[in-house]
Amino acid sequence: MLSTGEKAYCSALLALKQKKYRLALEQFAKAAPFFKDNREFNLYFETTRLLVTVSNELGRLENKDRLEVEEVFSNG
Repeated sequence: MLSTGEKAYCSALLALKQKKYRLALEQFAKAAPFFKDNREFNLYFETTRLLVTVSNELGRLENKDRLEVEEVFSNG
């Protein structure tokens, strides 16, 4: 059985996979008290926070509500 924090973390990862970045950020925020010392969690959380912040700013500047994100991976 998963704890509350683990459920929120899993929900956040699923939201990221579905490109629902604002929902992912909300779920990461719920999980944060349980994973504050986990480096991988903090990387996901801060990256998602940055993505949502940039998305909001670009949307505001361009009067759009949605930002299309293209995933690019180098070396595999």
